Amino acid sequence: MKVPALLKNKYVFYALAALAVLNIAGYAMVQAWECLALFGLSAYSAHCYSGNKCMAILAALFVANFVFGCGRVKEGMEGMLKGPEEHTEDAAQSAAQAVEQQMESGATGEEAVTDTMANIEGFVADKAACCAKEGDKFTGAWKADLGDNQAACAAKGEAAAFCAAD
Repeated sequence: MKVPALLKNKYVFYALAALAVLNIAGYAMVQAWECLALFGLSAYSAHCYSGNKCMAILAALFVANFVFGCGRVKEGMEGMLKGPEEHTEDAAQSAAQAVEQQMESGATGEEAVTDTMANIEGFVADKAACCAKEGDKFTGAWKADLGDNQAACAAKGEAAAFCAAD
């Protein structure tokens, strides 16, 4: 197979070799052994096919990262795909952790459960929570809408309906 002259340049090879080493180190750090094996096998097979080491490294990078997705890029949409059961399970785990932390700080089991349940049942979004301020900055649920305008917070009316919408 005929390869362009650029892929025969030793400096291009050194740059690609450095990129390959970084990829290999990344696969080893996340313990993606299947990706490491795939990278090695595709590099070897491409080298046997073309005889050019630059082409072999490029082919291995392409196959491992793009075709098989070994880059393991994750977007932040995992929580959006959860159903009500998963959200309920997360809430139950958080409540259990709250009970454990209260027990570690000296509360009895019954006191910890009662206190946690009271906090869960008593949570209602109110105007004070939505329009909370620390110094000059809003920290409540409506901080993106309000900017630095305190009058906008006052104009929200009873905030329970507004806060719950977020």
